[in-house]
Amino acid sequence: MKYFCPVCRIKSYILSLMKDENSSIFDEAVKSVLWVVSRVYGLCINMVAWAYEKGIRKTYKVGVPVVSVGNITLGGTGKTPFSMFIADELVRLGRKPSVIIRGYGRDESMMLKEELADVPVYVGQDRVALAGEAQKEGSRVIVLDDGFQHRRLARDLNIVLIDSYSLFGNGYLFPRGVLRERVTSLRRADLLALTKTDRITSERKDGVLGLLKRLAPGKPVVLTKHRPSFLSDVTGASYPPESLNGRRVGVISGIADPDYFEFLIRELGGRVSLRIDYADHYQYSQKDIDEITSESEAKKIDSVVITKKDYVKIRKFDLSKIEEKIFILNITIEMLEGKGNLIAGLNSISPD
Repeated sequence: MKYFCPVCRIKSYILSLMKDENSSIFDEAVKSVLWVVSRVYGLCINMVAWAYEKGIRKTYKVGVPVVSVGNITLGGTGKTPFSMFIADELVRLGRKPSVIIRGYGRDESMMLKEELADVPVYVGQDRVALAGEAQKEGSRVIVLDDGFQHRRLARDLNIVLIDSYSLFGNGYLFPRGVLRERVTSLRRADLLALTKTDRITSERKDGVLGLLKRLAPGKPVVLTKHRPSFLSDVTGASYPPESLNGRRVGVISGIADPDYFEFLIRELGGRVSLRIDYADHYQYSQKDIDEITSESEAKKIDSVVITKKDYVKIRKFDLSKIEEKIFILNITIEMLEGKGNLIAGLNSISPD
């Protein structure tokens, strides 16, 4: 894989330390500093939790049910695709949902607005105010994207996503590890969703389920995977995902888990001959497009496959030299086991 962006290289290095992938003397020294910072971070999140438990910090209720989709690790679990799935399920159940997202990097919010054409999407920092606005404008249930740590807005159903492959990393809090809060916080959840379970063995799955039973006793679990639904080109034309079978593919992404993206493409039969990783929420430039074009030509790439999240950011640039090769892999969430647990949870929230 390649990193053209200097900031991406730095972020990749820090992330490698957080995952304990490097172990030189210098690396260990940096890890020690990160560990000290993670202890301070841990104290801060403990203080915030205590303040909510004692009522010092207020939790605000709105007049409609709130479904939170979140996680306890840094990115990569698939919160936004899952939020879209929940919104679609609520529409199917006859509810009138809206989605609230903070909009960090703007890529997820842009994607949500395009994918959920009939579901209002509200973007901003003050999610309590946005929830009130959504209610006034007719929403009868709110889906809160990345809401587990946002305890200021009360919720009726707390869904926590867990990457079945990487789980909780090395078990350390950020920035020494990938945990946003301690694993004991899973007990605040109402439902646990294991994602990317197509990447693990049945033995691993059984082990993970056993671990979750110990960490969060009695919590229902659903098992999911990201399913490639179709490919689309820059004109909007659609193709079956199996069209990649046997083709020489370049994998380009600015997401939290590029390894899983490559995994999906290889599962479709794509021959990955080039991979370029950018940082999650990366803001592309024309220079990046030109470098991708040059590398693709040098490696004789047949198809350059990107995510929808990345395409909404690069389409404003001049793609003329590469547009015939660009394909967007569209993803949906597929429930493999426990969908009844999810539907029961959605049905349990108080109707308006």
